[in-house]
Amino acid sequence: MDPMPGVAPPGSDGTAVYLDGAGHPMDMGTARASGGSREAAALGCTPVSGRDNPHRSATGVAVSGHGWWKKGNCSSDRAKVFNCLYEWYTDNSWRQQACSPTKTLKPGGGSTQRTAARHDCRDTERTSWRNHVDVDVVGEIDTAEKPMNQAEVNCRVY
Repeated sequence: MDPMPGVAPPGSDGTAVYLDGAGHPMDMGTARASGGSREAAALGCTPVSGRDNPHRSATGVAVSGHGWWKKGNCSSDRAKVFNCLYEWYTDNSWRQQACSPTKTLKPGGGSTQRTAARHDCRDTERTSWRNHVDVDVVGEIDTAEKPMNQAEVNCRVY
């Protein structure tokens, strides 16, 4: 049977693989639900990577997620930010379904200082989604992790 989207079972975190939009394996680095890395902080600054849970978009039957940042211990007031949404499949893979454009943002978030990834749903079956955010502080060395939030959303993309 072909892999299908679904709800990720408990304990699948340690063995799941990430696939890009073309189906190729990705190295997600440190994919964690909490931000910050002590080792990287010794080499540069540690921004706070902001992201919301994947959710149904208010603009229709779509899955959506946002990314933003806060300065943490960084001194720059600009960062390049993007976020991507991943749908869980029964072959224990997280498949990239949508990424936002990269934006240069001021810290803080809010409706004008964030990125948005969005994809229309094919149906409304409950499915696990992850929203990963990547923050690259302009002019500073910073941490490389791509923290995420995971949620079940009534949306399947396939």
